[in-house]
Amino acid sequence: MSPLLCRATACLAWTCALSLALAHDAQPAQAPSGPAAPRGQTGVDLAARYPTTLEAGDTDPGRARAWTFAQDDIYGLTEFKFGIGDQLQIATGAADVGIGHCADGAVWAVIVPRDAATLSSPQGQQEPITHVWLRFHPREIATLFPPATVHAAGRKELAGLMRRVATVKMNASYQAGGSAMIPPREDMTVDVDVRDGKRRFFMVNTAAKTAEYVNAFEARSVPAQKPFDARLAQQAFDKLWKTYDERYAGFVLRPEVDWNALRDQYRPQALAAGDPDSFAEICARMLRPLRDLHIWVSVDGVPVEVYHRPRPVNANPAAWAVLLGQINSGVVRLAWAVTDDHVGYIFIPEWSNPRLPRACDEVFEQMRGTRGLIVDVRLNGGGDETLAQLVAARFADRAITYGYSQYRDGPGHSDLTDKKPRSIEPRGPWRYDRPVVLLIGQRCMSSNESFVAMMAECPQVTTMGDRTCGSSGNPMMLELGAGVTVSLPQWVDLLPDGKPLDERGIEPDIRFEGSPEAFSGQRDDLLSAALAHLRAVPLPAEPISGPALEPEESTP
Repeated sequence: MSPLLCRATACLAWTCALSLALAHDAQPAQAPSGPAAPRGQTGVDLAARYPTTLEAGDTDPGRARAWTFAQDDIYGLTEFKFGIGDQLQIATGAADVGIGHCADGAVWAVIVPRDAATLSSPQGQQEPITHVWLRFHPREIATLFPPATVHAAGRKELAGLMRRVATVKMNASYQAGGSAMIPPREDMTVDVDVRDGKRRFFMVNTAAKTAEYVNAFEARSVPAQKPFDARLAQQAFDKLWKTYDERYAGFVLRPEVDWNALRDQYRPQALAAGDPDSFAEICARMLRPLRDLHIWVSVDGVPVEVYHRPRPVNANPAAWAVLLGQINSGVVRLAWAVTDDHVGYIFIPEWSNPRLPRACDEVFEQMRGTRGLIVDVRLNGGGDETLAQLVAARFADRAITYGYSQYRDGPGHSDLTDKKPRSIEPRGPWRYDRPVVLLIGQRCMSSNESFVAMMAECPQVTTMGDRTCGSSGNPMMLELGAGVTVSLPQWVDLLPDGKPLDERGIEPDIRFEGSPEAFSGQRDDLLSAALAHLRAVPLPAEPISGPALEPEESTP
């Protein structure tokens, strides 16, 4: 396997990657033709538009950069040329280019030809191009797009198509959880959809002048958009606005949002949208002022960014084997270990697999003889709260009310039900009653924040790390037609003190302030601090007593 794909696969082992079902027989997404480039208006320096101080690559998944892209990031090209000998040659006439970027500069580009464009390679000889996807080091943007070929008159209506291409294709290289890692300067991904529905994927090394073809993506071109017209746009927009108006509980948290004014602003734009991607982009802009991380918009399963809030990662899986010793794993993606001096550790990455509580029960059997236990949920973004309840109940010493929910129950945006408590009770053949450190951070959200709230009420548990994200919603899904889907959060989540979880999160008992190097290389200083905390606990003379875990019943 090539280094580029190895890096992508390795980082996905510890992060939640976007899952996309791509139709193998779909025709490629195409853009309408547009006017030729205006004369005398070239000279846009993309290196100045997207400056960077980076010189080398950075493929540490813990430092993957969240990227952004908007209509203002679309430019026109008089031409685009790129080649590696007889292995790969791309030539376009007039085209449009969209630039995805992060705080450290440009990280991707999508090129959509206006005129004839061809890919020449041993795989398909000369093939007409639908679009080109490029992943590159930020320093290379001026080499790829010389200012003399770039002008400001890009077709802004291509934003939806370009975002669709980027979201589908980012998964293929130099990414962690959909965020961009920085490749070495000589490494590039050149990923081309051609007119017969094939996808040509090349891993390029510009220093060695090689272009390695990867045929695994050949049948995975970006799916075509579904039919869309003004009638469907009107029905879909009105359904979205009205359903939110009647059922969205979070308006009470955003009294400054004028929902009627947002309708008046965005409805004409939505009705004029010519395709599902453009329509979805407009809906996302209308929903963005709600600042709700549980509002999602997608087209054919491809997400459209609604609202993003930077949330630093405070974990480094690459360091865990160094700090803990042998790491054990299972089919439900749990990881666990017991150190030589009897400190237990369990990493829970998500709350979505129904077998997770049983798997945790089996791991807890290995923890009877430990002096203390580290429960690590720093990279857990949520899932099914009932599964989290079953695991937290193994630590509870009593019935615990860990939060409250309120739903809409009237036409007014502030019409909410009374607070409905959410609770757990002790479960299992025995309780883990020795000291527990729960590792948390800003990547903890949704049902995982509920788990943190449950555990925080257990007397033997100390939370350590950073505050949690502060986002919960219990969303339902709205199908708007033409493949457009929007989530609608249904509740306001309140913590035990009655205050909203939203944008507040849960503060740790022990806050860990790490240096920039605290989670790099083979360091995870927060995990090291948790180990030191528990190593001060005397080792009990006997293991935790209690009945053995009952064998799992076999399915006939």
